[in-house]
Amino acid sequence: MTRRFLAALSVPALILLFAYTVLLNPNASVSPQKLSVVSRTKGNEVLTAEVLDGQMRISLKNDHQDTITAFAISLRDTTIKEDFAYSDVHFGIEPGDTFEKSYPVSPSPIDSEVQTLYLLTVLLKDGSMDGNSKVAQEIKDERLGEKIQILRMLRILEREGQSPKDLAIVKSDIGVALNTDESETRIILNELQPTSGSDDKLSDDLRNGLQVGREKMLQRFEVIEKLPAEYREKGFMELRGRSRKLFAKL
Repeated sequence: MTRRFLAALSVPALILLFAYTVLLNPNASVSPQKLSVVSRTKGNEVLTAEVLDGQMRISLKNDHQDTITAFAISLRDTTIKEDFAYSDVHFGIEPGDTFEKSYPVSPSPIDSEVQTLYLLTVLLKDGSMDGNSKVAQEIKDERLGEKIQILRMLRILEREGQSPKDLAIVKSDIGVALNTDESETRIILNELQPTSGSDDKLSDDLRNGLQVGREKMLQRFEVIEKLPAEYREKGFMELRGRSRKLFAKL
């Protein structure tokens, strides 16, 4: 009798336990939503993507014979640009390798609608591009803006020789250099790209690259300031060495 009672009791108990679990974790049974993928390139990449819990996870395999140094994708009205040019870890997606990453995305207006992810463009290590040329140029302009700021800081670091005499003065000089006017920017631009028109208007993307580069350069120098006094000279030399390599890579 007792066994029958316990058996009868266990069924509703399991139902309640299941309902309680679902209420606490409503996404427990939700499966990732596969995205439809449309490529604007010639098809030398394999892109897959899925969305779950407000995160879009992509997988991009490089079937080019050269390294992918940047790419751009778009979902609905949002464009995402991934540029490896300034990475201290690696330069990009090597031939045959697969890059995976998750990005936050807003909920779809219609949950049941199959969303489409577009691969807009890829940039390759040899300087060529595949796909939307306008988006590719935007990425190149942003890179160029950062490259200008690296050159400005590097020239001051080189001027200091083996070690800085006064970090505060060096930082002040770097700050001034990173904020020079547009005419000086055009001079450096012509040094880096002699074929560019000196009277051409600076693009918004290049200006954005200048701003991002300014912030990065100052942050890197502030790391040296926070080091114990006995390590600052070494930190200064390492910063200069990394800046040289980064500028040469570009």
